[in-house]
Amino acid sequence: MDNIAYRVVYTPYITVKGRRIYAASYGKKVFRFTVPETQKNNK
Repeated sequence: MDNIAYRVVYTPYITVKGRRIYAASYGKKVFRFTVPETQKNNK
C-alpha cells in the first residue's frame, strides 16, 4: 500500500478556465481542497 500524505489548502479564490471564482460569491470565506504531498511540494 502506498502511503501518500496530503496537504489541506485553504484559499479565498480559485481559478477556473482563466476566471477567478471568489468563495464570498458562494457564501463562504474560503475554498478547501487537498493536494497530495510530493518531494517537490515540501518546503
